[in-house]
Amino acid sequence: MQFLSRKEIPLKEIIPDDYVDIHSHLLSNIDDGVKTVYQSAFIIEQFEKLGVKKIITTPHVMQEMWPNSTETIQSKHIEMKEVLKSLNINVRLHASAEYMLDDLFYQRVKEKDIIPLHNRYILVEMSTFSPPINLNEILFETKLAGYTIILAHPERYSFYENHLEKYAQLKELGILFQLNLLSLSGYYGEMVKKTAIKLITEGYIDFTGSDVHNYQQFEVLEKGFSSKHTQKIVDIMNNNSIFC
Repeated sequence: MQFLSRKEIPLKEIIPDDYVDIHSHLLSNIDDGVKTVYQSAFIIEQFEKLGVKKIITTPHVMQEMWPNSTETIQSKHIEMKEVLKSLNINVRLHASAEYMLDDLFYQRVKEKDIIPLHNRYILVEMSTFSPPINLNEILFETKLAGYTIILAHPERYSFYENHLEKYAQLKELGILFQLNLLSLSGYYGEMVKKTAIKLITEGYIDFTGSDVHNYQQFEVLEKGFSSKHTQKIVDIMNNNSIFC
């Protein structure tokens, strides 16, 4: 399938039938995502119209700002599923988390208090300004505990800009990469978009996600993006089927 003749491809035209969104912030009033269950339900309904059948919502777990517990996340998840059922929205909702690589995460890994995306896959992030001092130690302990690490939005880490060798080092450690689809639209700026395309071109991206926090972001996502690399992006999106 060729997309090169189109300037902009709406997301609905390229999203795979079995696509699973593995990164979103759609549990209400738990982090910087949606504020009410009805805001969440509305966005999830829009995803359903795109053809998305499963969403893994991943609230932040961050020591300083959102130290969400497993119990808090699971409680919000149950509440949201009941709302979706009452509104006849048939998207399957799974709850996991986006774990900041900080001391709280390090502690929870040791206690095995982790909510995986699927099987032993877990989604982690770093500060967009600097990596943790003990990054390699945290990654080693996480892998030792039996988890497969997926790094959220690697294209957004400003300290790795123009340093492809840093990404290569992470890949050599067995770290998987999840691209934010919003990055391809230029939502986070042209430098992030440029880095995203570079990572795609180099074959470093394993999965994609929306990272949607609100309806404004969903509107940008829905419009799609313009890129000569669209077929590669579609191929990567197909990888998300392992989370079905």
